[in-house]
Amino acid sequence: MQRGFTMVELIMVIVILGILAAVVGPRFFDRQVFDERLYFEQSLSAVRYAQKLALSSGCPVRAQVGAAGYALSYAAACGGLVDGSPVANPVGGGDYAQAAPAGVAIDPRLDIVFNSLGCLSASAACPDGAAAQTAGIGGFTFRVHAATGFIESLP
Repeated sequence: MQRGFTMVELIMVIVILGILAAVVGPRFFDRQVFDERLYFEQSLSAVRYAQKLALSSGCPVRAQVGAAGYALSYAAACGGLVDGSPVANPVGGGDYAQAAPAGVAIDPRLDIVFNSLGCLSASAACPDGAAAQTAGIGGFTFRVHAATGFIESLP
């Protein structure tokens, strides 16, 4: 009994590898796809942090995601903070904001306020039947449900 591969099997493997290299290979060298995904994940984390900060501090927090980038700020005077005060970044200090990378499309933009209960409302109560807010960054999308504040990444 002989062991090993036949010539036909080896040629088929080489052909399949060539097709994969031609189709999939260029995607690994296009930085735009990686920039979009990274910025999407950063924006998603920022919105989730805004909700957690609103819950823990009791102060309404605004999250904005737009063409210029994302930013978090306090949505009302609370404690020693004035309306529009930027949220401090817990990692490294400075404002919790990030400019959008060049060429990354953001549609639709997002401008929401989380209240002290974690839902989307500038008032103290959570709205019933309010529509969810959606943000699209490149080919990626996430949704924030108004009544609960649940933030989900959409496929």
